[in-house]
Amino acid sequence: MVAINSLRNILFLIVLSSNAFAQTDSQSTIDIQPILHLYDIADQTQEDIATILGPQSSLNAEDAKAAVCANCQKYSYQNDRIIIEYTNDMADRIIIWPEKNNKAELTPSLLGLPNKKPDSIQDGKLLWKGYDGIRELIAFTDGNGAVTYILIKVITD
Repeated sequence: MVAINSLRNILFLIVLSSNAFAQTDSQSTIDIQPILHLYDIADQTQEDIATILGPQSSLNAEDAKAAVCANCQKYSYQNDRIIIEYTNDMADRIIIWPEKNNKAELTPSLLGLPNKKPDSIQDGKLLWKGYDGIRELIAFTDGNGAVTYILIKVITD
């Protein structure tokens, strides 16, 4: 009887300690709230994006001039925090300035994508490839590892 009680106590301690380790592991996991879900806006029309991001506004002349595609439509959303260039009326090039500093290596999670290691890191830029429908995802850093802005190039048809 004493041996059975001792065995029960040992099993209880094992279960209790394994739960403590599981809680410690889950507490150390960083919960990232996405800025947006990239697949909700990538390769979408202006009308679809307006329902997600809110009303658009025209870019100022300097930003429009600096855009990559001279003949594409370019609009700003959410008080200039997001700029989208449209190719063939579909969101093709997206620039996002996050509100607060986030670790650049967590950029995919900030966009609602599965997080993975960057394909390359150089000169303050982290580059990811291999996401369906996304040609490249680049996080530009502030030198301390925090993302200052994100550039997404979509694979438009």
